[in-house]
Amino acid sequence: MIRKYWYVLFVLCFLAACSRSEEPTPLPTLDTTRLYETAVSLVTADIAITHTHVPTQTSTPTTTSTPIPTIDRTRPIISTPTRELPCNKAAAGNPIDVTIPDDMKMMPGTNFSKTWRIENVGACTWTRLYSVTFFSGNSLGARHTHNLQQPVNPGDIVDLTVDMVAPQNIGLYQSNWMLSDPDGNLFGIGPHGDAPFWVRIEVVEVVTPTPTHTPTITLTPVVRITGSAALENGDELDLDTATLNPPDDTEADLVYQYGDSPIHQLIPINDTKWVVFGGTQPSLGDCINKTLTEEPISFDQVPDGTFICYRTSETLRGWLLINGFEESQLNVNFLTWAAP
Repeated sequence: MIRKYWYVLFVLCFLAACSRSEEPTPLPTLDTTRLYETAVSLVTADIAITHTHVPTQTSTPTTTSTPIPTIDRTRPIISTPTRELPCNKAAAGNPIDVTIPDDMKMMPGTNFSKTWRIENVGACTWTRLYSVTFFSGNSLGARHTHNLQQPVNPGDIVDLTVDMVAPQNIGLYQSNWMLSDPDGNLFGIGPHGDAPFWVRIEVVEVVTPTPTHTPTITLTPVVRITGSAALENGDELDLDTATLNPPDDTEADLVYQYGDSPIHQLIPINDTKWVVFGGTQPSLGDCINKTLTEEPISFDQVPDGTFICYRTSETLRGWLLINGFEESQLNVNFLTWAAP
C-alpha cells in the first residue's frame, strides 16, 4: 500500500515540474513533513477500509441421517450335491449265483449252464447291444460274447446265463466275466463297478460205478401244445402258448426277420436256446441230449423239412419244423412237450 502512495506523490511532482508559466518560476521546495503526514493519513484510511467488518452469512448445518445397513441373519440353505450315477454300473443280485455255486464238483466234460443275477445300478438302459463278455481265467468252452436277450432299465434285475463245459483235466477252474456296452467298454460289479463276476468249479476224477442191470422203461412224453404259424417280417412267436405276437414281448421265444442279408433270420429271445437237428423228427430225448445255443438261424434258401430242437423261455423242450416260404411268409409247425 505504501508503494501506491509513493506513486501518487511521484505523479504530483511530475505535473508540477511540467507546468508552464510565462516566466520561469523557481521550483518549490518539498515539505517532507507534510508529505509524510499525507502518506500516513492515506495508509491509515486504507487500513480502516480493509478491516471494516463484512458480515457473512452463517449456514445452518443440515443434519443428514446415514442409514445403517441391516445385517441379513438368515442362515443360508446348505445344499448337498447330488451324486451323479455313472452310465454303466452293475451290482450283484440276491443271490448272484442262481446256478452252480462256487467250488461245485463236476465230472470232466460235463455240460452246464451258469446263471448270474445282476442289477442295473447305473444311469443307462442296457439294450440288446450290451453283452456278457469273457474277461479272464478259463472260458470253460463258452462263447466269449453273449448279447442280452432283453433291455434292462436302471434299477431292474436280470439273470444272465452262459452255457459251459467242464474241462477234461482234473483241477480247480475259474472263469471271470464282465458286461460290455455297444462301444466295447467293460464294466462289472463292486464298489467301483470294475470287478468281474465268475464261476468256479472243481473237476474231479471219474468214479466208475459197478454196472447193474436196470430194466428199460419207455415213457411217452406228454405234449403240452402243438401249432403252426405263418411268420412275416418282425413277427414274434411264443412257443409255450402257441401265440403269435403276444401282448407281452417278454413271453415270446423267437422273432423272424426277412429281407436283410441273409434273407431269412430266426432269432431266439428271452433266453430261448435251440439247435438245427436235421431232416427227421426228433424225440424228447434227442432234443435233451443236444447242446443248445443262442445263435440266430439264418438262411437265404428256405430249408424245407428241417427240424430245430429248442428250449423255450419257460425251459420247456420242443421242435420247430420249417415248412416253406410263400408270399413273404415263412410257414412253420411246432410242438412243445410239457416236461422240461
